[in-house]
Amino acid sequence: MRELEEVNRKLVKGELEIGGKRVDLKKITMPLLNIYATEDHLVPPASSIPLNDLVGSEDKTLYSFPGGHIGIYVSSQVPEGAGPPCLAVADRALPRAEGGG
Repeated sequence: MRELEEVNRKLVKGELEIGGKRVDLKKITMPLLNIYATEDHLVPPASSIPLNDLVGSEDKTLYSFPGGHIGIYVSSQVPEGAGPPCLAVADRALPRAEGGG
């Protein structure tokens, strides 16, 4: 677990290297849909939410669901699930990807 924490710390600070190349989250410029569960104990909201400020995307959506790690997909409290927000972001991303922009 400490190794993972160290990797996360380096990633957030822009110090992580993979294959001799520095990982720069600001280079992520495609539309981002950041989904998190409000009661997730595996990936707590405090670990998920900051991603929006670390990437370079201008089109960023932060979407929370009530429930835990698995519950956001199978809970009756989330009748529509993650499908609609995922499709909305995909619809915005496709014209850019197909048009080369």
